[in-house]
Amino acid sequence: MEGGGGTPPEMLEEESQLKHVLPTRLEADSLKKSNWGFLFTGIIGGTVVAMYAVATPFITPALRKICLPFVPATTRQVENVQMLLCRRAGPGFLVDIGSGDGCIVIVAAKEGFTAVGYELNPWLVWYSR
Repeated sequence: MEGGGGTPPEMLEEESQLKHVLPTRLEADSLKKSNWGFLFTGIIGGTVVAMYAVATPFITPALRKICLPFVPATTRQVENVQMLLCRRAGPGFLVDIGSGDGCIVIVAAKEGFTAVGYELNPWLVWYSR
């Protein structure tokens, strides 16, 4: 060996070969555990997206300039509308703006009227259908 203090070529060859060794059991277990982190993050992310999709149609009406919340019609109100519709002569047409759950539109249709309801909230439209 020369006095330069360098590493012999045989040692360099051994070190480069050691770098390409397969992971030990401990390293393989840590790789498996990291997959749980991805799964947990995916579940939390999916839950947040689902909650956002469900809550948005109910929250956005409150953010409008004029906030009109959904208040379901009472049975007394539905009976009054039904009584007024029965007094009309001939086929009629009913338009319910802000129909909500559609109970007024359904009563009018059962009485033989052509009834149309308009609603901005897609969840209430789905519910009324």
